[in-house]
Amino acid sequence: MSEQDAQKTWDEYHERIKNRRLAEAKIINLELEKNDITSETDLVLDFSFFTQDEAGANGIKNQLGENYEMTISKKGEYWHINGTSRPYAVNLTTEQHLGWVEFMYDVALSYGCIFSVWSITEPKEKHVWSNENIETEFD
Repeated sequence: MSEQDAQKTWDEYHERIKNRRLAEAKIINLELEKNDITSETDLVLDFSFFTQDEAGANGIKNQLGENYEMTISKKGEYWHINGTSRPYAVNLTTEQHLGWVEFMYDVALSYGCIFSVWSITEPKEKHVWSNENIETEFD
């Protein structure tokens, strides 16, 4: 495979991942609305990334560590980077949630990482919404 073909394959793969994450966020937004979650509701965000590149893992951990609690671990060939807004709550509109997902995807891509899983928790009632088991047309 030529370098140009490899880059095209890489770009197409990442475009599918981005489209999948945004479709998952839209589904989560519908669930939040059904459960009367508004931009006034305090929420907690938990999220994760993975990569085979240690420098990328450390880079994303450092960048996002300015606003989130971040941890990093290695399992097999992969570095796993986890973050949370805990102990602080966030308030999100549906547009802000979509923007946050797109931002996380873009940051991950810039470090050669994959934005993998995120969840939104409403801590008072302990309701959790996650993209982990959502199927979209991009799967």
